[in-house]
Formats: sequence, structure tokens, C-alpha cells
Amino acid sequence: MLGLIEVMTTDSFREAGNSVGEARLQDLRYGHDGVSNRQILSALLKEVDVPGSNGFLYKVLQMVANEARERGLLINPNQYTRETYSTSVGNTNKMLPSEIGWEQTKGILRRLLVLAKTLVATPRTIGVRTH
Repeated sequence: MLGLIEVMTTDSFREAGNSVGEARLQDLRYGHDGVSNRQILSALLKEVDVPGSNGFLYKVLQMVANEARERGLLINPNQYTRETYSTSVGNTNKMLPSEIGWEQTKGILRRLLVLAKTLVATPRTIGVRTH
């Protein structure tokens, strides 16, 4: 995540702070709150109560999805073995949260959101470009 911050201009740094500042964790449950049939990025957007994102927050959510995939917490949406947990490199846009992995995925989300909020709240400690 530091790599994302290091190359930011002052304006993009401000936009990043605003985008992660919008995120409000909802503590959604897997089956009851409608995240079970959503693609992982859609489920994460619902969890942070943001209708859509394309900037820094979206990159943070992609990091969450990739870490969840690497830990085997997502369902690979293949039509033959939908219950297969995927750790292979792939398109996380098509993967789904799993019932047993959703709480761990939310934990990853919390950790990376706190890190992102901390990094964009302390601009003087990181070499940020001003042009």
C-alpha cells in the first residue's frame, strides 16, 4: 500500500483521504444481509456502505480481495465445483465470498482500511509529490 501512497500528488492524496473517509463498516452477516451471492468486490463495497468507487478505496478493496483469495477464503465461481476455494491467480471480480471465509475477509478489510486511513492522515511522514 505504501507504493500507492508514495506516487500520489497532493490532490490525489486528498482524494484518497476523502474516499477512505467515506467507508463505514456495516458488519454484514453472510446469508442474512445479502453478501452471499455478490461478487467479492460488490460485497466489500456493500460492507463499507459505498455505492461505488474507482480510486484509492477501490484499490484498497482489490488488495482485500486478493489477500482473501490467497488465503482461500473465496469461492471460485466455476459451474462444476462452485464450492471449490480458489487460491490461484485469477480475476477476483468474479469470485464470491464464502460462508466460512466472510468474517476473516471482513477482518482483512478492517486491517487494511485502518492502515489506509492512517497513511493518508499522516502526509508528512511519507514522501508525497507536490506537483
